[in-house]
Amino acid sequence: MKSGVKAVRKILIVDSNSILAMRIKVLLELIGCEVELIHFSMLPECIAFNNYDLVTIAHGVPVATASFLVTQVSQERFLLLAPKVENNEQLSSFSDLNRLMPNALVIYPFFANKEISTLLENVLELGSDSVLVLPTVLLVDHIPQRLEKIANSLLGAHIKTITANSISSAVSKTQGHEIDLLLSDFSLPDGSGLEVFAALKVLYPQCRCLLFTSKPNQVSMIEAIRQGVEDVLVKPINENMILQSVHKLWQTELLRRHNTELVERLQDTVDALIEKDSLLRVIYKHTPDAIMLFERNGEVIEANDACSKLFRLSAKALKSSSIFTLLDATSAEQIKEKIATLNKNRQFSCDVYLPMEDEDTIPLVGSFNEIDHHDDIALAVIFKNVTHLKLKEELLLEAKDMLEEQVCARTSQLEDAKNVAEAANHSKSEFLANMSHELRTPMHSILSFARFGLDKLGRGDISVEKLQKYLSRIECSGERLLSLLNNLLDLSKLDVGKFPFNPRPHNLNNIIKTSIDDVLGTALEKEVEVKYLPQKSPFIIDCDEEQINQLLRNILGNALKFSEPQSCIEVVLIKQHEQAIIEVIDSGIGIPDDELEHVFSKFVQSSKTNNGAGGTGLGLALCREFVSLHKGLISAHNNSSGGTTIRITLPLEIKTAATQEEIT
Repeated sequence: MKSGVKAVRKILIVDSNSILAMRIKVLLELIGCEVELIHFSMLPECIAFNNYDLVTIAHGVPVATASFLVTQVSQERFLLLAPKVENNEQLSSFSDLNRLMPNALVIYPFFANKEISTLLENVLELGSDSVLVLPTVLLVDHIPQRLEKIANSLLGAHIKTITANSISSAVSKTQGHEIDLLLSDFSLPDGSGLEVFAALKVLYPQCRCLLFTSKPNQVSMIEAIRQGVEDVLVKPINENMILQSVHKLWQTELLRRHNTELVERLQDTVDALIEKDSLLRVIYKHTPDAIMLFERNGEVIEANDACSKLFRLSAKALKSSSIFTLLDATSAEQIKEKIATLNKNRQFSCDVYLPMEDEDTIPLVGSFNEIDHHDDIALAVIFKNVTHLKLKEELLLEAKDMLEEQVCARTSQLEDAKNVAEAANHSKSEFLANMSHELRTPMHSILSFARFGLDKLGRGDISVEKLQKYLSRIECSGERLLSLLNNLLDLSKLDVGKFPFNPRPHNLNNIIKTSIDDVLGTALEKEVEVKYLPQKSPFIIDCDEEQINQLLRNILGNALKFSEPQSCIEVVLIKQHEQAIIEVIDSGIGIPDDELEHVFSKFVQSSKTNNGAGGTGLGLALCREFVSLHKGLISAHNNSSGGTTIRITLPLEIKTAATQEEIT
């Protein structure tokens, strides 16, 4: 067989996940082209476009990428692959490509493979540089004139012809030649044309045979067909008959050989595709990431094992589901919106959430890509479970919030400490001012009446009555001064924990009556009645008698100081839940609600009593310290009818050993 050397055509296909691009690739390979298919997103920046005879661009390739290719390749070397006519959106995008390359040949999905192959052959001019392939013929005839005539006809048609007049010479002359066709007389001196054909088939299995005879009845047609004879010509035969038969037989042989070659190449291509498909299927099936293919309306087409595991549904159940119902409503709406506004790259990513019945919602990140699925638009998505990332994010946010809370708390503590320090400084200033006044007043009184007495004695005109008055005033002022100093001393001892505390069982009734008797003179002087109805039976309580007595004197003294004449102060004692509750109820000026707790602080007086009434603000502070030593509580309450109630709650029993150990 004689043939020319065909130049291998190199084709570049720039794809966008198109089924039509795969068809073109296979068809190009079947007609002997070397094809390279590259997704537009993976197109190398440095590529030798001059090495390609044709550049094919599939629909969906961005216009920017196509514009770059136009600057590198002549428009006569472009081929465009159009989308389905039903897809208006893709047709609109494809029209931009078509306008960019108006001279490019367009192939549509509805073209048959035969039509596409013909178009490709014409575009590539595959036969223009090929040498006409003609057969090599062995002509056998024992009549020299006929042998010469037929040989001249074949040679005139540029068909290489080898002649022989017998079986033996025919076999010897074929050495070194590849015989394509045998043209032989049926009857030869040393046998028949069938014997020549049988001998030739051993050397050249692809050889075909034409016999001619003057007696067709002597040729066994069944035997001839069984041995592979294509046709039997009846003598006399003319030149045209010979050439037509040879041409027909040779075209059939060429077609058979071409088909055999195509089948082999197709089989190789199919085997390669099957191998790649199997590999992709293995990767797709066993990848740990969930992969799903679904239509634009959300109907699931296919999903891998990881997807079934993630959604906890079988493959069959998934195929009858919709991605919009598998995910939560917010995620479904987000995906629908993204699909409706796909960018030119035909891909997007978003955070979605998978609701679960027995646990919290699973956060996912979905990477979506639009693909051509059997000439229909579909989407492929890869889901990644990002629960651990969300957990870390939440932990970071919690740590951030906790740090902010700690900073706020610390700032608040510093502000409180600053306020406390400022309040303490203010209280100290008020205390010093009050103390200076409180100490100056009795001291001034003592000095004044002492000077009056000395002056009177110096003049010798003082009476006993005047002297008693002066001394009484001096004594009263001295006692007041001593009381102030005692309060300061007691408070300092309480601050350092060295105040004597000796709890013993005492009758609380007696202590209260003693305290009332101690302030009775002041009560009579101010015409204030102090009411107390003692219980008939002894009211025994563990307490330090002196401290409780001083506590009640301070509270009663405060009540008397701020009570109007002709008013009443009531003292109530009750027992409740192993506790003694003492209430001192007055009808005085009361305490502002926001100062009820504050009046027990050191050096603090109520805003209603710290002007003109005197005092250091130590009395109630000492009272709270005494109550605290007894493990009790003290509080102030305004009465609905006016005045204030001081409530003291003391436990009936105190563990003396524990108390002494705590004080020590």
